[in-house]
Amino acid sequence: MLFRSHNTTKMGGSTSSRDVAAQIAAQARAAVDPPTLQCIGPQSINQGLKAVCIARTYLQQSDESGESSHPDLVIYPEFIKISDGGEEELSGVNLRLSKRARRTTTDVKDGRTLKVGNSTDAKSLAGAIANCTREGSRVDLTAIGAGSVNQAIKAIAIARQYVEEEAIDLC
Repeated sequence: MLFRSHNTTKMGGSTSSRDVAAQIAAQARAAVDPPTLQCIGPQSINQGLKAVCIARTYLQQSDESGESSHPDLVIYPEFIKISDGGEEELSGVNLRLSKRARRTTTDVKDGRTLKVGNSTDAKSLAGAIANCTREGSRVDLTAIGAGSVNQAIKAIAIARQYVEEEAIDLC
């Protein structure tokens, strides 16, 4: 499924993740949808994911009861083709952001934690993610560095395709 948004922010390898995070957080607080981050290559995917992590930190402002008064964000990665204006098409990833209520806990008691390296096969990892979600388990991925983050995001996008017909939507 290809999602088209008029609110798209193009990410580059040198894009300031803090500047984009401020934009994401401001839009998440407002009555508008957060942007879709358009990324080409491991460095831009890494910068995009950093921006979302920073924005989530900005949004995690608590009130007196300890509950967050702002929404949380989830990412739906999708593969895209981008025309360069000529005959060549580039492959990229859209990180479609969506608001949701903040979880009260992030424990992975009934789930699995998988470590991702830059040489991890994205399709194999996607299969593991899909199998865990079919079993009703939560999956947490740990990735350090642009190459690892790239493989993790690609695996999630592939796993979303694997479970799409079963009405399971991964984020």
